[in-house]
Amino acid sequence: MRGSSRTIVVAGATSGLVRHTAVELARAGHRMVLIGRDPSRAADLARAVPRAHVVVEDLSTSEGVERAAAQVRSVVDRVDTLVNGAGVMLPRRITTDEDIEMNFAVHHLAPFSLTSALLAELQRGDGRVVNVNSEGHRAPLRGSGAVRLQFDDLQSERSYDPFLVYSRTKLANLLFTYELHRRHPELTVVALHPGMIRTDLGRNFPRVRVMLFTAMLPPARKGAEPVVRLAAGSDLVNGAYYDKFQPTSSSNASYDVEDARRLWEITERLRGPFGARRDVPE
Repeated sequence: MRGSSRTIVVAGATSGLVRHTAVELARAGHRMVLIGRDPSRAADLARAVPRAHVVVEDLSTSEGVERAAAQVRSVVDRVDTLVNGAGVMLPRRITTDEDIEMNFAVHHLAPFSLTSALLAELQRGDGRVVNVNSEGHRAPLRGSGAVRLQFDDLQSERSYDPFLVYSRTKLANLLFTYELHRRHPELTVVALHPGMIRTDLGRNFPRVRVMLFTAMLPPARKGAEPVVRLAAGSDLVNGAYYDKFQPTSSSNASYDVEDARRLWEITERLRGPFGARRDVPE
């Protein structure tokens, strides 16, 4: 591509390390389209990054994704980098307006659906997809044992442990990352663990417990640094999982090609064929 400036779409841009990512990329001179769910945080972000186009939509639903993608397409005709950075961690099971478990919707369906909706724009641009993941895909923060998907309970209807559900849905995101790389070699696709950092991801848990756990962690802006590097830097290893700045091996379960194929097919049944355009709801 000509020059160093990129057209970058950042999902989940209104809080935490992803907000810092958006601000730093804008300061570097990139053309930014920023997506967030909370209107007040989006307004604050727009003041912080006045040259960016800020989209307020809920990416946990298919309609929200389609409306967000339509707004992206209204201001840009190509996407050089898509950062899928929205994240949640919830102490109890909550479902979206489409009756989908929220972790699964935000960590897996949203990145799948937004990448799908912007596939043509990615193909016209430099075509880079950066999925913000977590070392939590290997094992839950509380508990032990390797994490694998439970295909007979993808939405945690039988039981709900917030840490295990978070880990499983991050594993789903990583399986999507690798399958996207296999199916669309024209794209540059990476995932990363940004490091253990202090964010508001645990804001729905008891405050004292969260403060004790996060007090000694680095600030969110430190976690933004590797995301900025992967979003706009050069010399990426296509199809890799990064631990901050270094490519590394992810869990054995994340490389299960059959699980990735099966998850992709299930997701297409939920959200439609990958890359197909849908009518934007009124």
